[in-house]
Amino acid sequence: MWTDTLMAFGALGLILLGMDWMSRGLKTAAGPSLMQFLQRWTGKPLHGVLFGGIATVAVQSSSAVTVTTIGFVNAGILSLQNAAFVIYGSNVGTSVTGWFIALIGLQFKIDSLALPVIGAGALLQLFSKSMRRKGIGEGLIGFGMLFLGLSFLKQSFDSAFIDIQFSALSQLGLWGILLGVLLGTLLSTLMQASIAVIALVITAVSAGALPLPLAAAFVIGANLGTTSTAIMSTLAATAKAKRLAMLHVIFNVLTGLVALILLSPLLALISLLQHWLFHEPQAAVSLALFHTLFNVLGVLLMWPITSRLVLYLNGRFRRQAIGQLRTLDASSLTIPALAIKTLSMETLRIGQLLAAQALAISRGKGSDSETLDSIRQLQNELTHYMLQLSKQPLAEQEAQALSELVQNQLRLEMTLQLLPALTRQLAADVNGLLPEQQLWLQLVAAHWPQDAAAVRSCYRELMKQRQQLKKQLYQLVLADQLSNDSGGDLLLRFAELRRFNQQLTKAMLALGNLQSQYQVAEPAVDNIAAKANPNEFNQEDNNNAS
Repeated sequence: MWTDTLMAFGALGLILLGMDWMSRGLKTAAGPSLMQFLQRWTGKPLHGVLFGGIATVAVQSSSAVTVTTIGFVNAGILSLQNAAFVIYGSNVGTSVTGWFIALIGLQFKIDSLALPVIGAGALLQLFSKSMRRKGIGEGLIGFGMLFLGLSFLKQSFDSAFIDIQFSALSQLGLWGILLGVLLGTLLSTLMQASIAVIALVITAVSAGALPLPLAAAFVIGANLGTTSTAIMSTLAATAKAKRLAMLHVIFNVLTGLVALILLSPLLALISLLQHWLFHEPQAAVSLALFHTLFNVLGVLLMWPITSRLVLYLNGRFRRQAIGQLRTLDASSLTIPALAIKTLSMETLRIGQLLAAQALAISRGKGSDSETLDSIRQLQNELTHYMLQLSKQPLAEQEAQALSELVQNQLRLEMTLQLLPALTRQLAADVNGLLPEQQLWLQLVAAHWPQDAAAVRSCYRELMKQRQQLKKQLYQLVLADQLSNDSGGDLLLRFAELRRFNQQLTKAMLALGNLQSQYQVAEPAVDNIAAKANPNEFNQEDNNNAS
């Protein structure tokens, strides 16, 4: 008995570990192409449902798909409306896995297939140089481990749990069903994987250890438990993430309530279908069919009200502090390419806040200490996320992009430290910062990468103006109208301004270029503007330097 119980415990561990490996491997293999596919193919509700279902079957985790979808919403790749249908499809996808377990996993000797799959995956993982192939290998290992664990789980149920009596719960009537829902919810929350709970329940019901109505209650609870992942992932998340998590909770609660109300009619209908289709009805197939029916019913109920629900949710969580991240949270780290996109968006926002502070100083309003503290807080949070991302396996392009992000964050840190110099310059000359105002206005209002060319042009024009002012300075010193001390002081101010503008503009152009690399498509003229080399300022500024 205890040996079989420990076997079940280890089998469950294999299932969970296999799902985790599948999820990580397939996301590594997908890379930026997953974002492009999402943006192209989730424009219609039906496409969103199909994508959510297929993605869940592929990674064997609706929770992973939910967290990843939250990251895509944060990055602006998916609208809340489109993401809603991906979430609906994800729930339907968990029921497809149930069919796979009921029809294949429990009917065939799957451990004989699992081991060769693990072997093939290990070869790819260990000997491939390509990150994409390594990801595919990791996914195959996870797939094999999942079904190897399922095989051991079936063995343990056949021998250890067949004598466990669940009839006491069934005799409690409605309270027994509600207790089954609660237990399913707790299991799904603890495992953070509803598919693992469904595999457990289908295996139990096929072994005759669990009555079908009670098993159906466990499955309803497992569905409700998936919302815990979305809720936990939004505890310190963005407003967009909180809206999608709320939508996910509403969908799952509504689906669960409908399934509970229609539990008896649905099981009766399934029984009729089973007798019509099969000579010997199978409890595992009945449970898989029940899971599919109530999820599809939930999608049909939510479909007509989604637009109004999205409008309502878009009005929630609108108040955000300056120091709060808008597009980046833990969900963004699920896919490195997604993390790079959102990191570049947040770093660009810091650049815009710095440009706004410089503009306020030039207009005599001074810098806002609260905003400067918020910028420092944002910088610290971005550094934390960059460190987290650096610990993940990255493709060569992603590692290079992360290095660029760090470089440009340091450029912005330099401009933050140079802000007090602008205040001193204004104190020395009220009109000393007027030439810079047009550039700073442009940086504050710029949309990337569309305005890259306009920003570059504005910067060049400013450098020409400053070069003319320096020539005038030299003439004044030569004409003995300005002392060497005063001339040197002015030249130092010019150098500080040049460094501030150079670092701020280079950083924002580079970040805009980086962000554009993770978008689906841009007009040709914008791509040309975005791809122009921001390092051209090195040579240009050297020519303008004193």
